Amino acid sequence: MSDADWTIRAEGLSKKFCVTLRDSMLYGAKDSLRALVGLPGKRHLLRPGEFWAVKDVSFELRRGESLGIMGVNGSGKTTLLRLLAGVFAPDAGRVSLRGRIGALIGAGAGFSPMLTGRENVYVNGALLGMTRRDIDAKLGEIIAFAELGPFIDTAVKHYSSGMAVRLGFAIASMSEPEILLIDEVLAVGDLNFQKKCYDYLHRLKRNGTAILLVSHSIGAIWALCDKGIFLHGGELRVAGTVEDIIRAYNDQNASAALASGETDAPTDDDATLSPNYVGQRGGTGEVLVKRVWVRGLEGDESQNTLSFGSGFAIEALVDIKTVIADPLFRYAIDAVHYKYVACLDSFEQGFNVNVLNPGTYRLTARIPSQNFRPGTYTINMAVCRRGFGAHVFFWFGPCKFQILQPLDQFLYADENAIMHMTGRFMLSEPDGRLLRSSVEVGGTLVESEE
Repeated sequence: MSDADWTIRAEGLSKKFCVTLRDSMLYGAKDSLRALVGLPGKRHLLRPGEFWAVKDVSFELRRGESLGIMGVNGSGKTTLLRLLAGVFAPDAGRVSLRGRIGALIGAGAGFSPMLTGRENVYVNGALLGMTRRDIDAKLGEIIAFAELGPFIDTAVKHYSSGMAVRLGFAIASMSEPEILLIDEVLAVGDLNFQKKCYDYLHRLKRNGTAILLVSHSIGAIWALCDKGIFLHGGELRVAGTVEDIIRAYNDQNASAALASGETDAPTDDDATLSPNYVGQRGGTGEVLVKRVWVRGLEGDESQNTLSFGSGFAIEALVDIKTVIADPLFRYAIDAVHYKYVACLDSFEQGFNVNVLNPGTYRLTARIPSQNFRPGTYTINMAVCRRGFGAHVFFWFGPCKFQILQPLDQFLYADENAIMHMTGRFMLSEPDGRLLRSSVEVGGTLVESEE
């Protein structure tokens, strides 16, 4: 990148905060006194009670490019945007900007609640560097874009969050900034308004505006951004293509869901179980499952993260209390938003046991391959008996596992999707003559010329 190309340059940006207000006031007073007597500050050091909200983040953006910023809650996305907008001063590093900035950070968009929408247009437009003549020329377009109609002369304190966002976006974008910073606020608008916003953002990009978009919406990042960065714990973990950061974001979300769903194994005190379907575990007391876990096909170690498409095994430690005739073992798998997306039944798989005597057994179900899309899945387990109209034992959610994003291909990560399908795409003339098709190579479809 030549030195004349960039419009935003962040070099080693860092910002720290205090956990408590007391520490913040104490350190602020000490820093002010040190500055007053000419002593160097300690802004680059982390003192007790402080944490890095943003730590050593660097990137550059050209004119007409858009950068997506993703990360789970608390990863430092909004803090980074506020550093770029000049709301916060960095404790370390430097921000360099070339051009007029428009920022939409927070649903309120910096409006004065006692002023009307029209008055806020003039105030905010002036803050963005627009003259009164500029605002007069753009006023009708701003009102029309925000779809406020007669409510433009209503006090902003009476606006809904959607109305405030529409007006804030209209002002920020109609000022024709050379740099536009957008936090996760567009999701408040309805679908028609979102489409209108994205259309306008693409128009700004074509005219040379550099756009930074902070969003949890995979669709928004995919539709608007040319590249991206993924933040976690205030640090830049991934910088690259949109596909790279979406992959990292989804894996991080799935890992968090996996960690939050851990359950304790039951003890022998759980032998007295209720046959009613209340609680996480229950049954007749004839069978107690002490543990359920997932592992790879090789080795015996528990493994709750699996590669995309790889086979795995589900293991259970089963304690049989009395003689069980015709036992049936069943695993049901839930996705994040859907229940019972897959089932593995011992009877359906041809595994028949006439009688199971008392004792402790290790039950293994090997799945040679799977087509789950990346994400987190929950396993439920049940022990039944043929001809008996209730579960001998059931356990909802004894373990979870995560399917990781593949590194050799990109899967559009819609969290509502569950299964992955591989198919062949073909493009032909109306008479059937093949122009282009994809062929399967090593389980992955790649494009092939005629």
